Amino acid sequence: MARPRMRPSFRIEAPCSADAMMEVIAGLLERDAGEIVGLVSRRHCTLRVPPPDRRFWTPCLELTVDDRDASGNGSAETGVAVAEPTTKLWGTFSPRPEIWTACVFTFATLIILSVFAGVFGIAQLALGHPPWALIVPFVAAGLAVLVYVGALVGQGLSITEMYRMRAFVDDCLREVEARSDSASRPLARTSG
Repeated sequence: MARPRMRPSFRIEAPCSADAMMEVIAGLLERDAGEIVGLVSRRHCTLRVPPPDRRFWTPCLELTVDDRDASGNGSAETGVAVAEPTTKLWGTFSPRPEIWTACVFTFATLIILSVFAGVFGIAQLALGHPPWALIVPFVAAGLAVLVYVGALVGQGLSITEMYRMRAFVDDCLREVEARSDSASRPLARTSG
């Protein structure tokens, strides 16, 4: 069984250039306005559910694309020639940026608090005082576990939104494959 992750991710290869992939994503976002909303840049895209459907735990999907040749080497970004256009697509589900920042800030605060309390507790031990400060790292660890469990509960509550965004990516891949299939088929010639 796979271990739960704070930010689930996936990697996919698509039979097109990164520019074509981003063009398809932008086109489907415009065509299916209201189902999924997003921001598209040259090599990056952020997908979200529309504001009326968002909840506190609703995630966003960060997509990054990169041109690769068939062997996985080379990149359009580095200037190396790409034999067959293949795009590597990386997707990462994460909480909204403000939620993710609060989560990271909470973990950082708990770690710093634990370190200072540990040092203070060791000083208490060295001075022969009761080391009550050594309880703080254990309490902080318990709070960190609660934040982690809260993140997993949020993932569970947002699973339908995650599937919705992943289904949008799958629709984009089908569109890309349909375009590449029609482009690779020879044109039928009619005599007349």
